[in-house]
Amino acid sequence: MRLWLSKLYCLLIGSTLQFFFSQFSVAEVSYDKQIKPILDEYCVECHSGWFPDGGLRLDTRENILEGGKQGAAVIPGKPGKGWLINLIKTEPGRYSKMPPGKEQLDTEQINMIKNWIAEGAR
Repeated sequence: MRLWLSKLYCLLIGSTLQFFFSQFSVAEVSYDKQIKPILDEYCVECHSGWFPDGGLRLDTRENILEGGKQGAAVIPGKPGKGWLINLIKTEPGRYSKMPPGKEQLDTEQINMIKNWIAEGAR
């Protein structure tokens, strides 16, 4: 009887912990599903094609990693090092905040891009 109760308690505790931790697991950020739609909405109008602003194309992951005239826009694994994050989140007047003349990215979108970069920009 005691052995049976011990096994039942272990099973109950294990399944409770599994449920608890599954609620807080962080899913990897997907470029195709989460990042590309943000960039398409806010950035690609000016940063694509033959003559993109600043020489920076943001229409594909490969182009983002290649960078532009100012150097690397994104450094995989280091969200604070590339200049893309700084341009989309800086205070007005410090740089021309991106995207100019459009609604700015919200905090959730900026954090999503930061997380994608921190995860290696895959």
